[in-house]
Amino acid sequence: MKIAIIGSNSIDSLEFNLNEAFGFNGHICKIFDIYGNSFFWKGRFAKYTKTIDKIARQYSDKYDRHVFKNVSNKVNDFNPDLIICVYRFIHPSFIDSLKNRNRKIIHVNPDQMTTLEYQQVFASNYDAWFTKDPYMYRFMKENMKLNVFLYNEAFNKRYHKRPEMSKENCEKDVNIDVVTYGTFYPYRTRMVKQLLDKGVNIKIFGVVPRRFYNNEVESANQHKYIVGTEKARLLYGSKIVFNNFHYAEVESVNNRFFEVNGVGGFQLCDFRPILNDLLPIDSNLVSFKNVDECVEKIKYYLKHPQERYDLSEKIYKHFLLNFSYDNLTEYLINKTF
Repeated sequence: MKIAIIGSNSIDSLEFNLNEAFGFNGHICKIFDIYGNSFFWKGRFAKYTKTIDKIARQYSDKYDRHVFKNVSNKVNDFNPDLIICVYRFIHPSFIDSLKNRNRKIIHVNPDQMTTLEYQQVFASNYDAWFTKDPYMYRFMKENMKLNVFLYNEAFNKRYHKRPEMSKENCEKDVNIDVVTYGTFYPYRTRMVKQLLDKGVNIKIFGVVPRRFYNNEVESANQHKYIVGTEKARLLYGSKIVFNNFHYAEVESVNNRFFEVNGVGGFQLCDFRPILNDLLPIDSNLVSFKNVDECVEKIKYYLKHPQERYDLSEKIYKHFLLNFSYDNLTEYLINKTF
């Protein structure tokens, strides 16, 4: 099958991993990113050009249509059987220009509902919508009567590969009690500050935002963005991975949840009822309902390493079988056709 993905071509994005998995499983796949490879999209010009582009698309429907008309021409030249849209800001006219009887166009939303901009996703005539949040699924199905499917995110078992050593030995090598990673959003750093105040030795890897950075967590900041093999090693080798979900993950979990479990890391995350469907163990063992409970469990598991090893191994085997990108790509095709 020939597949076009409309979205980011950045390393380790959903699009990146879907593209890898489709290709590995014998499909012809290509990512179409509106932020292309020209000189103006690279280096020091990129952040300014993207900002200008975003503002222009927000305030000029004509410009917005023009941007996606250029993309639709390239996609039509590629002539795919399936088009997977990941951007949440795709102009509805783009979908209309590509529809015909011989192809399917779907939208896969990997994020929570605060990222929907002007609700272009709901204004577009997709053949199917995929959302990870049961709350959004019910709203889309029952109130808008969309052809929507609930899906689970995934991890890339070839890109995020568990190190070939015991977790105990890897922990000795990495030498980190608690780790977290991602963009240093205010909600995340507020919670990290609570852990630091309680004496938790936590390290943070990721991206500092342009505004509203909480300098009180600077002592934990490793000033490094992690991907690929290095990410897998750090997640597997840290004694505990702290995963606090975005506040708008109403009934869903984040992609980090799948990445950590997919490389054999031991994770403590916010409780959501959906954990009972995703995990092969009692979800209360590896989740918390508030930050005080999180601190208690961190201190407990730091003193009981064998429990960490046993739980993470059981979860790892379950995720390897059920939640790889190979599983996800197969699911998308089966539900779409």
